[in-house]
Amino acid sequence: MENILWLDEETLRARIGVCRRADGMSVGDIEAALADAEGYAAEAEAEVRQPSPGRPSFMPDPEVEAADCAARVAEWRHVLDLTRAQNWESYVPARDEVGSRCAADYESWRQSVLTRARETEQRQRDAVHELNADIRLNATIGRRIRSLSLSQRYGITPEQLLTQLAGQAVMTGDGTVAVEPFTPS
Repeated sequence: MENILWLDEETLRARIGVCRRADGMSVGDIEAALADAEGYAAEAEAEVRQPSPGRPSFMPDPEVEAADCAARVAEWRHVLDLTRAQNWESYVPARDEVGSRCAADYESWRQSVLTRARETEQRQRDAVHELNADIRLNATIGRRIRSLSLSQRYGITPEQLLTQLAGQAVMTGDGTVAVEPFTPS
């Protein structure tokens, strides 16, 4: 069975939409929906062959619309053929191996997209509180930071040492800033 990642966008949209819409429909209802889809497909094909003058720019591309309509017709035919072949009174997506697999794959994909979006949003919220500073140190302090950080003892970068120093800084009661002794890591 095909994975949704290998389906073209029109087929995927059509399969998911038709399976959802057909849920619980009788054979007669499915036949009517197929007839409607075929009518829309014929109109879309006619629009591709001879575009209407003055077509608004916000309307979808006629070729994309025709491909969408053709995919919906194919899916309605699949649903009708399956419902007839299995002698079902009504279509139930859970009994349709192709439709239910597609719906499950789609739901899995959708959840992964939502998870990635939440993670990205969290990283952006966290980044608001980050400080990215470009500082210039005089030569003496720069050499001291480099020698401390790059020594065999610690083996960290100067930036990591400065980050750790800032992390250890505390404000004392009299308003001065102090750094307690610590071992860089």
